[in-house]
Amino acid sequence: MIHDENLILQTPTTKAATFNSVALDIKGTPLSRPLFAEVLYHSAANAAGANAVTFSVEHSDDNATFTTCASADAIDLNTVAKHGKVVIPFVSQKRYFRLKTSITGGGTTPTVTYQGFVGLSAI
Repeated sequence: MIHDENLILQTPTTKAATFNSVALDIKGTPLSRPLFAEVLYHSAANAAGANAVTFSVEHSDDNATFTTCASADAIDLNTVAKHGKVVIPFVSQKRYFRLKTSITGGGTTPTVTYQGFVGLSAI
């Protein structure tokens, strides 16, 4: 699996709370081929307590009403910064996609730096 540098779900950003990226418009006829979102993250941590970050792909026909298409497992945050890659396979016939970053829990000062891309899965 190789992501496409032109199919960007999220440019590099740092977030401390739940966030939705701007939608990626694939224009024209929706793809019927399996896709994947690749999220590269680093500096995922919090100061104290328990938090988690979950990356999800949402899709839409109209760029207004989005629903969850697929999600990755939650990444537990602690005082030791984590880094890695999350791959989220999904299939959709919709035109618009966005990356949702959900930060949950009662810990203090959660943060994650990440970027995301879309790619075609091998058949």
